[in-house]
Amino acid sequence: MKHSNMQMQLSIWRGKPVRWFLFRAGAFVVVLLPLLVLEVILRLAVPAPVLNLEDPYVSFSGLRSLFAPDSTGMRYETAKERLDFFRPQSFTAVKDARTFRIFCLGGSTVQGRPYAVETAFTTWLKLNLDAAGPARKWEVINCGGISYASYRLAPIMRELLEYEPDLFILYTGHNEFLEDRTYGHIKKMPRWRVRLHRALLNLRIYSAAHAYFSGRGAKKTDAGDPSRTVLPTEVEAKLDFEDGLKWYHRDDAWRRGTIEHFGRNLEAMVQMSQEADVPIILANPAANLEDCPPIKSQPGTDVSESQRLRVGELREQARQLGWDDAYGKIRLLEQAVAIDGRDAGLLYVLGKCYARIGRFDEAKKWFIKAKDQDICPLRILEAMRDAVRDTAARCDVPLVDVQALIESRSENSIAGEKWLLDHVHPSIAGHKLIADAMFQAMESMGLVRPSENWPATRDQLWENRLSSLDDRYYRQGAARLKRLQIWSRGRMPDELNEPED
Repeated sequence: MKHSNMQMQLSIWRGKPVRWFLFRAGAFVVVLLPLLVLEVILRLAVPAPVLNLEDPYVSFSGLRSLFAPDSTGMRYETAKERLDFFRPQSFTAVKDARTFRIFCLGGSTVQGRPYAVETAFTTWLKLNLDAAGPARKWEVINCGGISYASYRLAPIMRELLEYEPDLFILYTGHNEFLEDRTYGHIKKMPRWRVRLHRALLNLRIYSAAHAYFSGRGAKKTDAGDPSRTVLPTEVEAKLDFEDGLKWYHRDDAWRRGTIEHFGRNLEAMVQMSQEADVPIILANPAANLEDCPPIKSQPGTDVSESQRLRVGELREQARQLGWDDAYGKIRLLEQAVAIDGRDAGLLYVLGKCYARIGRFDEAKKWFIKAKDQDICPLRILEAMRDAVRDTAARCDVPLVDVQALIESRSENSIAGEKWLLDHVHPSIAGHKLIADAMFQAMESMGLVRPSENWPATRDQLWENRLSSLDDRYYRQGAARLKRLQIWSRGRMPDELNEPED
């Protein structure tokens, strides 16, 4: 009898978790069902909220069109007042049915510096397309502006939408820290909250509520909000001024704001293109890691005076060691880095030491850290690369990873001077590599269907292009490269003390 009662109680106890689960699941469905019904109704009856494309961080003292009608009115051409920053480009005012029009936006890399548009990836891409799809009329329009950052490209994209684009290519990220802006009002938000917010925007209920409350907040502030920096009509890079480097100092709030601003600009430009039903390709820009020392280094803000002195002693001891004791150099430098892990020059030298002994994975790690701690960051930061990848994934747009492409062709998988002429600008061969990658992306998108034996035709077109360029073109490019290196490369740290190979 006792055994029977125990079995009965055990049976009742076993049934409780099932009833408990069913009760709570039912309650969850009762609460969730109205939300699901509302989400379906909103998706069917209400268009998706439009992203507020007004830049909350900067405004401009004046905006000028990039293109203007020529004297005949039959073509658009680069406006004369924009030629200090852009190269001459033109396209027909009326696009015929055969024409496929591509606008490529970015900075000096897109323009082809230190050379020019004639050897930029936009030109090689057009030759690829001419060879692969001769039945179409391909227009590849270079909108690369010297020192232009993403916040200056967004208004240009808005203008370009008026010219019947068929594709945008966006290659940006290196110029975000060139101009002076204020982000002190921006509060630091944990990355998990940013990711959660972006994920929830896919829900119509959340996105509609967010658009409503954002709109109410916007009405309370006018365009003259002092929290927005007013920038001049054209770029005024701090490095263009005498002793411009002295204006750069460690400012974590400014850096956070710049990264956040960059991510928002990417999202806004992708949103613009998608709302206009124009496909877009994003690029993850290439940066020279191995052969580009940091432009400016400073000790970390939490390092005491005694710790700085100790770091200096360790660096000097490492400098005095010969390369026959490379491991001794590394041991001393790692002690210094343990004290101050934010000195970009120190991190870079440690990377060079690891490269010297053939431990290239570790070298690359330190090179990346050095780039990200550069007080004058003229190379895209890793957090900004994350924003490019995240935007491409969330918005389901193609991404051409130029950094990975260059690394795959580089010795020891570290991007250096073989493909990059300075800190960020690819060689002519590098531009060809980028053009091929962009062409492959277009092929994957179904925008071009190559004809048979098109590579042979492409190679001949490439050869014709190169033979059309005279020595003067290359001399001008070499002169620009020299000026760029003086302007941007910085000084190789003395403690390397490397012998000539």
